[in-house]
Amino acid sequence: MKPKYEHKALYDLLIECCQFKSDPLKLESLVAQIDDWDRFLNSAYMHGVFPLAHKALKPLAAVDETIKNRLKITNLEIASRNMMMTAEMLKVIKLLDENGIRALAIKGPVLSQIIHGDITQRQFSDVDLLVEKSDMYKSLELLTSIGYESQYSIAFLKNNTLLSVGKDFPTTHTKNNVLIEFHWKLFLDRHIKKSDINLFSDLNYSCMINNASVETLELGALLLYLLLHGSKHYWERLEWIVDIDRLIRLHADVIDWNVLSKMAHDMEIEFMVYLGLAVSYDLFNTPLKETIVSHIKSDSAVLKAKEAILLEIKNDTIQNEQTGLVSLENLNKILLMKDESNGWLRHYLLTLFQIKELDVYMVNLPNFLSPLYYLIRLYRLFKLNILRLK
Repeated sequence: MKPKYEHKALYDLLIECCQFKSDPLKLESLVAQIDDWDRFLNSAYMHGVFPLAHKALKPLAAVDETIKNRLKITNLEIASRNMMMTAEMLKVIKLLDENGIRALAIKGPVLSQIIHGDITQRQFSDVDLLVEKSDMYKSLELLTSIGYESQYSIAFLKNNTLLSVGKDFPTTHTKNNVLIEFHWKLFLDRHIKKSDINLFSDLNYSCMINNASVETLELGALLLYLLLHGSKHYWERLEWIVDIDRLIRLHADVIDWNVLSKMAHDMEIEFMVYLGLAVSYDLFNTPLKETIVSHIKSDSAVLKAKEAILLEIKNDTIQNEQTGLVSLENLNKILLMKDESNGWLRHYLLTLFQIKELDVYMVNLPNFLSPLYYLIRLYRLFKLNILRLK
């Protein structure tokens, strides 16, 4: 017996709004079935697809003018914030370039421009920039000089342990509240065992935003990154699935699937890559190579994880839980099962004893005293467990 979806009409309308080419007649039919527009609008926002919902529903006579007005107001707020963050991103990239620092933009405005041709059509809450690890301290020093502040002292960016176990450092402008996350690598080592992505390749892609050229990853590497990012977060937001679908549709000619498949194999992340492609294929009929579709249909673990994700989306779990990550109990088990026979043991040993960023942020030890972070890690675990017991 098929599961009953509590919010089927809402889910179906959201998916149709996100299609590369939505069907006006299908939209009209689905609009008539929505009995809780507050929930629909909230879900569209939380899934990061509010601009797409506004664009799809704006021309429909079946949508009440009051709802259209609410769509318009919120969409204008998103567009205004996006334009302000984009302008700030361009200013920061220019500042870094003038000081000899090469910066790549990932996700945010540049991804919106690449897949929608418009920086206002994708929701984003911050700006992500990637620079060489050796340029991190100088980059943050420059931003501090123009009004940015960080939760932690930028002196930590000279700490070799932090640069080893972490991957990014956030900083926020004191006046306009723009958050910029500076990355020196894309993945935490504890999440991805090896990374074969050439971050600063000569093949990197550039797009024009406000008459300025903005560099991002080579598009195949960008797709791989988006697939890993989405799978790491269990594809809880429709926005991330739309990213995959649009990137493949619009830039299939420059994505070398043989290279991407080899990278996924060498990095031991094939399960996560195929999971993201499976979800996108199911929801948006993303045009994939037949060999990829065949692999997806024959991989029981991928299919099981995909169904768990779709169930969460169809039941509007993101709206029910009002939290950062949905609770997919089975997916964690699948990820570990796909790892290796001792995956559980390795996972928990790393959780207990591997140094994390917060261990480093407790105290900025000189590099020659870095082994003491293992003691700090044990102290933090002890303290956390005592608090839980209390």
